[in-house]
Amino acid sequence: MGPVRSSVGLLVPLTGRGSDLGRAMLNAAQLALFDSFDSYTNLIIKDTTGSPERAAIVAGEALNEGAQLLIGPLFSESVRAAAPVARRRGVPMIGLSNDRLVAGDGVYVFGFTPDQQIRRIVSYAASSGLRRIVALVPYNEYGRAVAVALQESVEESSLSIEQVEYFSPNGTDSVEVVKRIAAIYKRPGVPSQRPLDCVLIAAGGRQLRSLATLFPYFDIEATSVRLLGTELWHNESILGEPALQDGWFAAPPTGTWAQFERHYGNGFDGLPPRRAALAYDAVSLAGVLIRTAHTEGTYSTASTRLVATSGFAGIQGMFRFGRNGVVERTLAVYKITADGFQVIDAARREFVGEPR
Repeated sequence: MGPVRSSVGLLVPLTGRGSDLGRAMLNAAQLALFDSFDSYTNLIIKDTTGSPERAAIVAGEALNEGAQLLIGPLFSESVRAAAPVARRRGVPMIGLSNDRLVAGDGVYVFGFTPDQQIRRIVSYAASSGLRRIVALVPYNEYGRAVAVALQESVEESSLSIEQVEYFSPNGTDSVEVVKRIAAIYKRPGVPSQRPLDCVLIAAGGRQLRSLATLFPYFDIEATSVRLLGTELWHNESILGEPALQDGWFAAPPTGTWAQFERHYGNGFDGLPPRRAALAYDAVSLAGVLIRTAHTEGTYSTASTRLVATSGFAGIQGMFRFGRNGVVERTLAVYKITADGFQVIDAARREFVGEPR
């Protein structure tokens, strides 16, 4: 009797919406397949086209072709559409989105969820003596998730929320929004109790730079107001912006990213987007599960094994899944300097306590 063949389904957009990232994720998944699997494991590749309807169809196709674990889809609405298909067949699915609302009952969310980043940066800010925060968040699902996470986080800290300002993702109202923050900053009060000493900006790249440049224009002094951010800041495109100097943000640790970047470049002659590491880690995790036969049987059995208290070592630090199906990550706090991103509070090397 020969070796038992194993199959993992990868559901990503190779055409249509999100296809650039989807193809990078496929590249990363193929690297992980080579690094973590034996010759008897098969990667079933399916193109979701970025469409929820298509995601549900190709999830079924992958399962019919023998997939014992599904990785993907990328977008939360596609995860939501494909989830019932996986549940009916009793197969676990590791979605690559960051929407915790789609997690549970055999579906795992593997993306960088905003709530853990907000909890980490709020805790660090409070321990550093900051007390009054204003949040600047986009008017979309991500922004609302950040606002909820901020409210939950301050309840466990000495910070208080002065205001949550929503801005249009297309940037049309940036001036008006920052002007309102400036009014809070300039509000008269006791010098020892400034109305505002930190601003959380839940944006990245060009959007972050355009917002930050308005702060000195409205006389919001960087020396008295600390700018705070999320892993969206972890992109070299924001370096060199004076208004962001000395800002703090929470993001995964560097880990083995440089090694992965070289590995990817050697295989595909280009630099990987950071989210491509999700596909590499998810496929590598599937390798661990398959090698130890954890994906045999129903998804409830696999789910028990996925929720490993000790966690797994990923490219960007340790991770584990909570019982609610949401990934938990160890995060570092970075400071923006003239030389780049400096770690000012390192990520834990292990998890404390039981999974949530």
